Amino acid sequence: MDLFDAELGGRDEPEAGEGRGCSWVTVVILGIFVLLAALAHALFGWARDLLSAVFS
Repeated sequence: MDLFDAELGGRDEPEAGEGRGCSWVTVVILGIFVLLAALAHALFGWARDLLSAVFS
């Protein structure tokens, strides 16, 4: 995977050649953060629904 290539504007150094790429560890970590964000969004939605049912 080449997410940080100089031709795509990913680096500011003019001497930057072809990008080294992005490791699979980075992709997995980003995926975990996305899943955690989706889980937190769902949990806060459920809590809002529960509290609105209790206090209305």
